Amino acid sequence: MLWAAAAAALLAGSVHAKLMEDAVATVNGIPVLLSDFQRELKTSLELFERGQPAAALGPAAQVAERLKGMRESVLDRLIEAELLYQQGDKLKLKVRERDIDQAIEEVKSRITHDETGKKLTEPEVDEVFKKQLKLDGITFAQYRERLVRQVMIRKVVDSEVRPKVTPPGEGEISAYFDKAKAFILSGGTVPPKGMDEEAGLIFMDVAEEIRMRSSERVRVSRILVRFSETASPQEKKRAKAAALEVKKRIDEGKSTFAEIARAESEDPESAANGGDVGFIFKGRTHPDIEKVAFSMSVGDVTAPIETPVGYHILRIVEKRASETPVFADFKEDLGRFLMNVHFSEELGKFMKGVKAKAVIERKLPVN
Repeated sequence: MLWAAAAAALLAGSVHAKLMEDAVATVNGIPVLLSDFQRELKTSLELFERGQPAAALGPAAQVAERLKGMRESVLDRLIEAELLYQQGDKLKLKVRERDIDQAIEEVKSRITHDETGKKLTEPEVDEVFKKQLKLDGITFAQYRERLVRQVMIRKVVDSEVRPKVTPPGEGEISAYFDKAKAFILSGGTVPPKGMDEEAGLIFMDVAEEIRMRSSERVRVSRILVRFSETASPQEKKRAKAAALEVKKRIDEGKSTFAEIARAESEDPESAANGGDVGFIFKGRTHPDIEKVAFSMSVGDVTAPIETPVGYHILRIVEKRASETPVFADFKEDLGRFLMNVHFSEELGKFMKGVKAKAVIERKLPVN
């Protein structure tokens, strides 16, 4: 990947000497290992590249600056994780075998379907889990050891931070909503005065989400007939023939759209709900789907629409015009958001206190 390659070049060039050491930092004398840093950096870069692929094609100086910031951010996270783990020892918290077993089961519970949408059996889930460990280059024993640290960190947070988090009151939630609503209606492009950079960026994201969810939107149900990203013309032809057959069954009316979706759709999540995928918004979905969905009437069913993942057959369930945001529609989500803000603030206070008592030596050069 472009970011990964750039990172490798940057690491090999500007910091080649010090990165030959085993540690990129020490926390109270305990090393933060280079191998852990490289693994976390690689993961962060790959996630960033998938989310913002165009960023890797920017000017070299800009790419290097982003990489520098990402390296520092990854190192900060590893240092904080080590501090939290050490805090668990100080608090005499215990991680038991059943805690690790439960954590593994939680991971496996998120492995439900394969790439084609087929529901996996329990033995198949175990096989996928083992294959992923092999791809990551770690043994099951090493994975359990990593989970020990993760569980310990979670126990520290649960015992020392979460009890101090105060749920937001309705007044706080309402005030935040009113500020976002005023920002939207004013057509603002910069955060309100008085917010620091991070809070301002978060506020802008929240306001955009509220604006988007109050804009013109269409609720649809979907039947998806998949094909692979590298599908041959023959594979696409077979998928289209299957989609046309599904459309024919819908037109015949012998079964409802929901019944056919449950039986035939290769999108497991929406299939379980009779094909319902909720509302789609302009600018937030594939342009070919958007063009068709917004031009049709409630109750209409589209012909198969091709996208890079397969053929979509949509039923228009509901259409809503753009409207002024209403507090009741966002109260619950904003409440959860502000609860997370409160949690982040309490965690920041806790970490500040822990860091003040720690001896931290950073060995990763800034340049």
